[in-house]
Amino acid sequence: MSTPVTDLPSVAHVRKLLFYGGPHSQLVGELENRPEQERGVAVLYHLALRYGVISPTAAREGLALLVTAGPADDAARKILEEVVAQGDFLAVRVLR
Repeated sequence: MSTPVTDLPSVAHVRKLLFYGGPHSQLVGELENRPEQERGVAVLYHLALRYGVISPTAAREGLALLVTAGPADDAARKILEEVVAQGDFLAVRVLR
């Protein structure tokens, strides 16, 4: 079942998302909630809430949600593409 873009959670309370992965669950990236990245942050936050982690399957769902987002969500798109390419999982920490 796909999620309509209008059903994405509000990210007004999110300052930044931190991503942890790899064999030692180290910090591998972050995404600040800036106006030009708000949609990407909302998609990644939605995936973290829905699945607990961002898996390759969740990343594919996120990429489908970003299809109409445009170039402003390139950072989120890159994060999801790396998850798919590496077949790894990312844990997400929300900073408020």
